[in-house]
Amino acid sequence: MTNTTNLFATVLASCLLAAATTSLRADSPLERVTFTDKSTDDELTIEGRILFEGANGGVLLEDRSLELWSVTSDHLRSRETLQQHFRPFDGDQLGEYLQSQLGDQFSIVESEHYVLCTSADQAYAEWVGRLFERLQHAFLDMWQRAGLELHTPAAPLPAIVFATRAEYQQFATQDAGPQLADAAGYYSIRRNRIVLYDLTSDSDAAAANSVSEVNRRMRASPDNVATIVHEATHQIAFNCGMHTRYADNPMWLLEGMAMYCETPDLRSASGWKSIGKLNLRRLNRFRRFAESRRSGDSLLTLITSEDRFRDPELAADAYAESWALTYYLIRDRREQLITYLQSLASKQPLRRDNADTRAAEFTAAFGDLDKLETDFLRYIRRAGRR
Repeated sequence: MTNTTNLFATVLASCLLAAATTSLRADSPLERVTFTDKSTDDELTIEGRILFEGANGGVLLEDRSLELWSVTSDHLRSRETLQQHFRPFDGDQLGEYLQSQLGDQFSIVESEHYVLCTSADQAYAEWVGRLFERLQHAFLDMWQRAGLELHTPAAPLPAIVFATRAEYQQFATQDAGPQLADAAGYYSIRRNRIVLYDLTSDSDAAAANSVSEVNRRMRASPDNVATIVHEATHQIAFNCGMHTRYADNPMWLLEGMAMYCETPDLRSASGWKSIGKLNLRRLNRFRRFAESRRSGDSLLTLITSEDRFRDPELAADAYAESWALTYYLIRDRREQLITYLQSLASKQPLRRDNADTRAAEFTAAFGDLDKLETDFLRYIRRAGRR
């Protein structure tokens, strides 16, 4: 996932929407907005709906592909309210839109809830689409059974799948920054799309020519399967009502939720089958970290700040602790976690909470932090030994 903290800060500073008001009704009017792009100085005209409008005239615009555009008043050139209501692209329209951006060498592969624009072999794109569909079904089913009211995404979800790592790296560097060029994929909160490449192309073998051959190759690289599931979980969670884009979403929760889903299943023909299997890689990392972990302070800093995620020396332990905390809360404090998730989902975009507010919201849902830490550590020590 692209860096949500830096992205949030950039949008917040540029939009200056301190007095923003929301416009999320189903009958939102379609508007045509012309503005100067801050990064290129090009003049753009985008049709979409205004999500927020600042007192100074800046706007947050969502286009029909569900990409977000922040426009400050000094870059805004014109606004026109059209005679239609806002409607996201359907599958055919989204496919045409993505293809127009990427070129005719890309083809479109559609599944029930996804549109994949791909330069990779069709068999690989179909395999990815099937994995996305299984994940979305399992994710929604799990949480709806638990009592959390989520919904199927209102529009098809976009993904770009490149044929080679080199193609992916060139695109990722321009689209999301060089820090993601060496990853196996990412989800962009602003653009609301997943970007991947054919992970079977890292070998010297020819491209897989069937879904079954992709399955066979991917079973040999479970970490790659985990990466795809991780990023796809982010996209689902931001489009089903669990998270709100550009709201103050704690990093530990976003990443913990994705890691809870990512565990590969090597016994499955497809490499992944269900949500919530014990993530031994994250568990073992947390157990090593726990030997030097500072009780109380560690949990508090995880909940209230993203600093540890941004520090290369601390990030791996922060991710492991996020997985461990999420695993514990889902398994042992599920009703309280649902209350907490509902509270976060109701937050408005472009509102940044301070550390005290985050801590207060967490303890309001889960109670005394010291007691929770004791219960949490005891539970994780026993994980995998039951």
